[in-house]
Amino acid sequence: MTYLKNYVAATMLLGCSHAVWAEQSPVVLRDDVLTLPQAVVMDGDDFSHFRNVELTQGANGNFAITASEPGNLAQVESVEILKNADRVDVLAEGFRSACVSIEPAAVSYHDGQFMVAIPVSEPTSDVCIELAVEYYVITTLPTEDLSSGEYSVNVNGVKTDFTL
Repeated sequence: MTYLKNYVAATMLLGCSHAVWAEQSPVVLRDDVLTLPQAVVMDGDDFSHFRNVELTQGANGNFAITASEPGNLAQVESVEILKNADRVDVLAEGFRSACVSIEPAAVSYHDGQFMVAIPVSEPTSDVCIELAVEYYVITTLPTEDLSSGEYSVNVNGVKTDFTL
């Protein structure tokens, strides 16, 4: 059981970049409860964002979600592919409330489709003047091991295709 705990904790730590950790609270495992500051669930073309997720480890070693709070994703207006010689970036553009900030994106790849979820923070105050602020997010897609061909990307529900 200790091996599984260590494996899950190490996997969570290795899966996150230094930039994400600089801005977010760390993942904590204590008394068989793994606490994640936020999580994105990608199911088909659907995205869900959650905060303060608790995963409790059962006697069989499996983890089950025992607590979470709903989070929000940024409103994306447009998506553009930026190809360089050695990488592919996706540029997402939209508007956010002045009461929230854009948080680090989550990227997933399966069967020719990239999924990029861009969450927003919790509102900074209970009282906030609703003002739309334009934002731009550039996210690098993990394409280094992919062969030439047609691919698609879905950023918070806005889709586009590109060729490698």
